[in-house]
Amino acid sequence: MGRPVRLVVCVNQRLGIGQRSCAGSGSLELISRLEAKLTEEKMQVPVVRRECLGHCEQGPVMRIAPAGPFFHEIDAGTLDVIIAELKTFIARHNA
Repeated sequence: MGRPVRLVVCVNQRLGIGQRSCAGSGSLELISRLEAKLTEEKMQVPVVRRECLGHCEQGPVMRIAPAGPFFHEIDAGTLDVIIAELKTFIARHNA
């Protein structure tokens, strides 16, 4: 088996005027909602905060790791889709 599955969330804050960033687009607030959903689903998946995932203009950004899909412009409404994708990813990863 490879590295453990985790969710990586960008928390980068760009300081330039007019520069979009994940933290500036709400990623920090989404982390607590995401962790609550994982607990609700009884999923033991760590949420890792990272400074930058290289997709600032499409933030907030999250990725399933290792080597999983990216999710762009996430919000509270997309968390259920991400959880469903995470379940599928874990099933394949552990097969």
